[in-house]
Amino acid sequence: MSGVSAGALNAVLLANHTQGQEAAAAERMEEFWRTAAENDLYQSWWGGMIRGLFWKGGLYDSAPLVDYLQQEFGDVSMERKIDIGVVDIVDGGYKDFSNGNITSGGNLVHALYASVSFAGFFAPAEVFGSSYVDGAAVWDLDVFSAINQCTEQGFAHEDIVVDVVMTSSASLKHVEATSFTSIQMLFRYLEVSSFYSSMDGLLRAKFAYQGVNFRYVIAPTDAIPSSIFPLSLSKSQVNAAFALGAQDAQDVINAGATQSLDNLIHYYALKKSGDERINKHTLGSFTEAKNAGEFEEYDIMKDDYMRKYTHRARKQQKKQEL
Repeated sequence: MSGVSAGALNAVLLANHTQGQEAAAAERMEEFWRTAAENDLYQSWWGGMIRGLFWKGGLYDSAPLVDYLQQEFGDVSMERKIDIGVVDIVDGGYKDFSNGNITSGGNLVHALYASVSFAGFFAPAEVFGSSYVDGAAVWDLDVFSAINQCTEQGFAHEDIVVDVVMTSSASLKHVEATSFTSIQMLFRYLEVSSFYSSMDGLLRAKFAYQGVNFRYVIAPTDAIPSSIFPLSLSKSQVNAAFALGAQDAQDVINAGATQSLDNLIHYYALKKSGDERINKHTLGSFTEAKNAGEFEEYDIMKDDYMRKYTHRARKQQKKQEL
């Protein structure tokens, strides 16, 4: 289980359950996020946002978040191998916390606190002898660490199966940005960049690890509920996100293995290249339109615009042809 930022919380909750207990793990995750929606996970500093902007390491005081994480994860233990990615703000390095250096209790809570210390909004987490912020500063999606843990155990690429759940929406809703405050504009920027950063990491992993089976990639087919403030969705918004995710997951499984990634890559390539045909489509409507024959078949290996992702794979392909 590999998770970055808030995804690390989900990864730990799933890793707390053994194989075969996925339904119980899903219920636990839903319970966690519904409870989070009912709690104030951070508060204003004395003196307000101005104090946070000029005298503190973040705009808001995240002390209540530490208490909530301790309440929810204080007695959690790892039943599966896990990797949590955070960034050391002192040296700028990406740090992996795994079963080897995360156990349970305070140790685990510190790692999770670091993973949701969103730079700028919250002060860096002063844990493990340094200052940490969430890993999305480097990777929005860290497939690499999960695959590397498998190879370190001696598994060949052909024996590794990867399933990915993305929370960055490919279908960004339209907003009236002319009246946005600085904070709102920052969140809009993060919303837009998150999808492209996640896809960049996913594609690099796909073509870096030849032979690995990227079986299911579940991405939001429509805009998911969001807020201009971190960790502050309402309970109804959380429920709406659950409903969309459950339907997207079922559709991906029904379509068959690998089909979801193929469609997502095609959709991403059209967006990156500025193809006007994609402007009216969400990921969901694009998939339907493609199945109806409105879009041509796509091969990333023949796409010069996307060649940077396939460079290594193309070299291997040419060697095989020779």
